[in-house]
Amino acid sequence: METAHSVTLEPELSEQDRRALLDSLVAFGDRFVPPRRYTPLAAVLRDSAGTLCGGLLGATLWDWLQLDVLWAHDSLRRQGYGAQLLRLAESHAISIGCHSARLDTFDFEARVFYERHGYSVYGELPDFPRGHTQFHLRKSLIG
Repeated sequence: METAHSVTLEPELSEQDRRALLDSLVAFGDRFVPPRRYTPLAAVLRDSAGTLCGGLLGATLWDWLQLDVLWAHDSLRRQGYGAQLLRLAESHAISIGCHSARLDTFDFEARVFYERHGYSVYGELPDFPRGHTQFHLRKSLIG
């Protein structure tokens, strides 16, 4: 006798079930590639009072640097802080053996900034969000 299964949307899925799904996917992938060695990364920009004024969030995994967030307060843009945060993350990634970096950005964000720092577009997703384009960029950190 077959077991009945159901497929439902569960927007309030428990943390335990979320973790089980992620762990199961990672275990499946580990059969094909080296372990992920996922390590979160954060670099911050603070003023003299210690107030957060900008920062970078990402991770290293599979010898890659993954950049997720790079932000600086509007009043501090175009003063080199973003470049400093980016260089710090890239230097750290190189020091632990990463060979490349990847990120995504939107047409209304920082594509030109990343291209000035050696990143190149390898893919784009038009109309995400509607009327805009998401760009996927990469950079070799070695050579």
